[in-house]
Amino acid sequence: MREFRAVKLKLKGPVTEVPHADTLFGAMANAIALLEGRKAVDELVEAFKGGARISSAFPYFEDTYYLPKPLTVELMEVQDIATAKRVRRASYLDLKNFEKALRLEPFEVPERGIHAKVDVPKVVLDRVTQDSSIYLWEEIRFREGAGLYFLYTGPRDVFEDFIEPAARLLGDTGIGGKSTWALGYLSQNLRGLRSGFPRVLLPSLFLTRYQQKNPYSGESSEKAAGALGEGSQK
Repeated sequence: MREFRAVKLKLKGPVTEVPHADTLFGAMANAIALLEGRKAVDELVEAFKGGARISSAFPYFEDTYYLPKPLTVELMEVQDIATAKRVRRASYLDLKNFEKALRLEPFEVPERGIHAKVDVPKVVLDRVTQDSSIYLWEEIRFREGAGLYFLYTGPRDVFEDFIEPAARLLGDTGIGGKSTWALGYLSQNLRGLRSGFPRVLLPSLFLTRYQQKNPYSGESSEKAAGALGEGSQK
């Protein structure tokens, strides 16, 4: 059975989106290119071809880790209307309740959200007339004590040689769009590392978007992310 390591990313401010695994991998590859050059990037790619994996990013609050609400909840009947609304609105479940939901057992949803999407007003000036107009920019803000984490599984040397130094550099350069607006910066990225992440991560679950090649046509098509819900696909 694979061992998963959870790497916490403590955010300095808002982000434009919760990054998926492909965004994280691209950001790390760019960081490795800056640190070590193209040859190191090729080695990183080969390591992932050989079995190293990272997940998409998911939220945490203090010592509680969350995963996207699984699609299995759609198979459950909830009699209480207020509870049904809370379940429908919830995007994430803590690990204990995530596992219950997978088993179609009664579960609880978080009383309070981990993050919120906020519309921030911005001003743009017309280059010709200098007239101003206002538009809204959406960003994600996390509550105090919350942040993002991603999972890594694979050889330890790959983590130490590539994942760890890349993540540290991303703490200075930011991740995602609008880093010039101070979005996506990390005040201390490798804040904590938890080994032996839970047995809930069954082989049948996909923790990221993925592409599966059609065995008949040879073409790739994007698939829904296994039993995971909103947070694992876009």
